[in-house]
Amino acid sequence: MIRTRTRTKTAKGLVRSVKAHASNPVTVEEVIKGYVPTGSVLLNLALSDKADGGFGLGKMANIVGDRSSGKSLLALSMMAECAHSRNFDDYKLVYDDVEQACEFDIGSLFGKVTRDRVQPPAFDDGEPLYSETVQDFHANIVKHIKSKKPFIYVLDSLDALDAEEDQKKADEMIEAREKGKEVAGTYGMAKPKAMSWILRHIVSGIKKTKSALIIISQTRDNINPVSFAKKTRSGGRALEFYCTHELWLAAGSPIEKKQMPIGVNTKIRITKNKLTGKRRKVSIPLYYSYGLDDIGASVDWLVTVGHWGKKGGKIDADDFDLLATKKKLIRFIESEEGRKSDLDSIVAEVWEEMERSFLPNRKPKYRE
Repeated sequence: MIRTRTRTKTAKGLVRSVKAHASNPVTVEEVIKGYVPTGSVLLNLALSDKADGGFGLGKMANIVGDRSSGKSLLALSMMAECAHSRNFDDYKLVYDDVEQACEFDIGSLFGKVTRDRVQPPAFDDGEPLYSETVQDFHANIVKHIKSKKPFIYVLDSLDALDAEEDQKKADEMIEAREKGKEVAGTYGMAKPKAMSWILRHIVSGIKKTKSALIIISQTRDNINPVSFAKKTRSGGRALEFYCTHELWLAAGSPIEKKQMPIGVNTKIRITKNKLTGKRRKVSIPLYYSYGLDDIGASVDWLVTVGHWGKKGGKIDADDFDLLATKKKLIRFIESEEGRKSDLDSIVAEVWEEMERSFLPNRKPKYRE
């Protein structure tokens, strides 16, 4: 028998948002339909204050990260959550593998349902056809918008896309060099300009179809002498302007077994959040042969914030009347249906309590 602390909400109630107005509660159905689950309850909460959904439907998000920080696995985990949710049965799940470097065994990692539902943006004689230029990306996403059917579109990654104008300029420069001539001007500026126009053109269509666009970007060293930021990204300022969420991923400490790397602790920092206005940080273990460790991240977080204590190297998970190592605690939660939901409820309660503690103890400036 699991002993749980007295709670102010049921498990279903915990997927509601932290209410801005007590007289206008958000229903469970609205929360689920309005947000895209990420595969991590902690990340969902950090993005939206909701346990069951993080990214907003009708919105754009930009995932920026270092090499091997888990950008693609995070995006695919989100796709898997949608593939297995009845709320997204009518959605097309589009993975635009621009880099054509994703060799993950989708079926093994995320299940047959995910493997069957996640599709490329187009086919050519039965073969997957991915975007090569920003113009291709534009045409592909407009095609889905015009279908008037909702979709989740992941672009992986923007850095691998070129602009047709830059391709043409590069060809001219190569041809001129072969002939011993020079071509005036430079190339490389067409892409930011094109992205600015493209995002402006598609943002209303994404909103109207209640779709979601996730753009993945690689970090680059910032060579701007007047900037304090060490890292930046390509594509210009349009991404920063149009996205609702901006996430920066960094590879933290490696996870090793028998001195072999089997994963990494991915640190996620939310630098833009137009859903709640909050900037939060979370850390999630990521295993190369498993994906995001949602349970492990939740257990670590509950210990870090002091909700669960430690005794002699074991975790005192008093909500479950259990004193055990992390490994045994995770197995206990996985061993019976419903315990994962209990864990999510505990995390959501503690998160909500923590958020309330951040509120300024001030008299409201405006009253109705």
